[in-house]
Amino acid sequence: MRPRKRRGDSRYNFWQPATDMMSGLVFVLILVIALLGLYILSDYTGYLEDYGASSGASSYPNGDEWEGDSWDDWDGGWNWDDWDGGGGDNDEEEIVAGGGGAYPDEGVKSAVYVELVDAETDRPIQEENIRFELYRTDITHLQKGSLQILNTYYPEKISYRLYATREDGTFYLPEKIWQGNYYFHELNAPEGYDLATDTYFDVNELFDWPEPYVVQIRLSPAKNIIRIQMNDADTQLPVGGGTFWVIAAENIITMDGTVRYTTGQVVDTIYCDEEGYGESDELYLGAYTVQQVGAPEYYASMTETFTAEVEQRTGALPEVHEVEAEKTQIVLHVADELYADQNIGGARFTVTNQRTGLTQQLTTDSAGNAVLTNLEKGVTYTIQQSQTVGDYRLDSDTYEMVVTADGRVNGESSAQLEITNRVLRVVIHPVDAVLRTNTLDQQFALYDSQDNMLESWTSDGQDLVLTDLPEGDYYILHNGDAEQRYTFRVTNTASVQTWTISLFTLRSVVALVLAALLTAGVIGLMVFLIRLAARKHEEARRKKQEEPPKEKQEKETPPAPKH
Repeated sequence: MRPRKRRGDSRYNFWQPATDMMSGLVFVLILVIALLGLYILSDYTGYLEDYGASSGASSYPNGDEWEGDSWDDWDGGWNWDDWDGGGGDNDEEEIVAGGGGAYPDEGVKSAVYVELVDAETDRPIQEENIRFELYRTDITHLQKGSLQILNTYYPEKISYRLYATREDGTFYLPEKIWQGNYYFHELNAPEGYDLATDTYFDVNELFDWPEPYVVQIRLSPAKNIIRIQMNDADTQLPVGGGTFWVIAAENIITMDGTVRYTTGQVVDTIYCDEEGYGESDELYLGAYTVQQVGAPEYYASMTETFTAEVEQRTGALPEVHEVEAEKTQIVLHVADELYADQNIGGARFTVTNQRTGLTQQLTTDSAGNAVLTNLEKGVTYTIQQSQTVGDYRLDSDTYEMVVTADGRVNGESSAQLEITNRVLRVVIHPVDAVLRTNTLDQQFALYDSQDNMLESWTSDGQDLVLTDLPEGDYYILHNGDAEQRYTFRVTNTASVQTWTISLFTLRSVVALVLAALLTAGVIGLMVFLIRLAARKHEEARRKKQEEPPKEKQEKETPPAPKH
């Protein structure tokens, strides 16, 4: 068999397998470096959202739920003396924002337990998911310290940047921390509380998990004020001097369980200054009722209350509650006694302050009103009419109006006093005795009981209205005939007094004649119609008698011939 020759001149390459192996090793090395880089980066990016929430495996050092009242009841299978936070050889705190790398091993690490308490009562605040950040201040170039990120490594590595309270308002740091200076920074507050100031604490000795170092976060209950501005109800100008009670409208209870105020309790008094402005002290959040207990001089106290809600501060001042102050006043209204819509302007009154004896004068305007203001509280005022207008008579009554201590009159801030004036209205109504219409061109004279002529006039078809006659007896003469007197009496009454004089005049005679003629004509017509009807009736009767009976005529008629 002949040997097979190689094709071409190429020689066998002994370096090719070595080159391929080196390329593979380089590729594996690059892959290892990439994975290592990802692992290093994961230490800074793989944060747990919150630490210490009531649910989740990260609430406790080993991620297990803890039941019991003390660490003696739970060891989670751990030997606490041998466990330093799961950090192994790399358990130094991680630092954010230029912390400068890991701190040196300072030899003392302590477990930390945090609880929320009320700053006023020292009672625990049981609120879940109140979040905090932990900062260290002693080894840092940062002004506010460096943010601490703690790690647990079992069963997997978890990094913690935030720490949140459980349902009972407490939490543990997930691992022990080195000795040093720290503070907790609160990110959100329980309802009804302000954010706590940064809580500083120093770790300088060993505290283990069964008896950890306790840090109390002291929270102050949120408070705010109630603001009031008083203005005149009519002019809207500021009115100073009001006093208000602030009363709890409900039980005010903070989250530590403390009843701060009970329903109906007066918790503060607001005094308004000369500009009408007033504000309360700092009050716990909740609903309050504001009641006026003192009114400015010459003003009436409010009978209505209003509700004010004290809410958490937002940076701006709370709203101002506008209060309209009503001035105490007595409004006099004078009108005609008979016609209530007829106002009397120009009537004068004397008003007397019974405490001081001082008097003042009031005059009604064209609408019949006079307003009495600047009234002192707890004083009785007497009001008496001193002057009227025209033929009106003065109201002889004396009125007493009492201004009570709350600045009200008859329970009102503005009391109305209705006063009427009377005028004696006499109407002389001369009429025709037959036609009962007003007479024309008749002479009359009015005399009093002493025969003094008071009025004379000639009738023009209108009634004569007199309003200036006092009570008494009067008489009227017609055409000077002293033999015929028409006597009347004027009485003190508001109703209209009408005197009717019935006269027999030429118009009466003409009316009577015409009436007689008309009557005679009507009677004659009626007689004519009666006689005409009787005549027709007689003719009909006679005609009926002359006609033979119908049956007799039928018998006398001969039968028709037969064919």
